Amino acid sequence: MDRKKQFLEVCTELSEIFEKKNNAYGDDYFSGGYSDVERWMSIRRKIARLQAFYDGKTEGLPDETTDDTWKDLAIYCVMELIKRESERNGL
Repeated sequence: MDRKKQFLEVCTELSEIFEKKNNAYGDDYFSGGYSDVERWMSIRRKIARLQAFYDGKTEGLPDETTDDTWKDLAIYCVMELIKRESERNGL
């Protein structure tokens, strides 16, 4: 199995999800709509959701699969890296 190919396929899917959600939310994550604490809390909410899935406490959770949550968490992590690099470069 070609792991690099799999990795790139997942990254392509994440990129498509990112584009759709970033457009829907008006680029808030990058344009100052989120404070440092809010950005961290977004990541923490995804981690808490994963914990609920793994603890079997899915009642009342939005219609989102474990895979959806992992994808969102990955996207948040990449967005945070982009945000941090932009801030270091004065952008």
